[in-house]
Amino acid sequence: MLLLITCAIVFAFISVGRSMVALMKRTRVPGSLLSVYKMFLLFLVYLTMIIAFGSMYLSLIILDVPVLQEGQVDLANMSLTPLSRVQSVLYFSAVTLLSVGYGDLTPIGIGRWIAIIEALIGYLMPAAFFVTTIVDYRESTKL
Repeated sequence: MLLLITCAIVFAFISVGRSMVALMKRTRVPGSLLSVYKMFLLFLVYLTMIIAFGSMYLSLIILDVPVLQEGQVDLANMSLTPLSRVQSVLYFSAVTLLSVGYGDLTPIGIGRWIAIIEALIGYLMPAAFFVTTIVDYRESTKL
């Protein structure tokens, strides 16, 4: 079981890395400032990040590592169905990546550091998207 969870965490990191590399690649779209391809790619990168970080939280919860709590109760100690746990970690991951969070689920222990990294990535991705789009536009308009 531990080997499977370790493989899931490694796979999540590889997926995040590949998604970031794909976003940073410069794709030329002559004469266009925005492209449907870049927007779709950004959506896929966000979706990959949400699932990857959610799987990290879920893996740690399965290993009985305190990561998230709702109110004063640790999510690992709550009598939730597996589907409810998946929904909770994906919700927390999406809220952390896309905003500052709502406070209904809070990270504890190592979960705080994972949430910090996830929030930083969430704030930097739009900037990276914007910069690569402007650079691609300038390169495509050069004569």
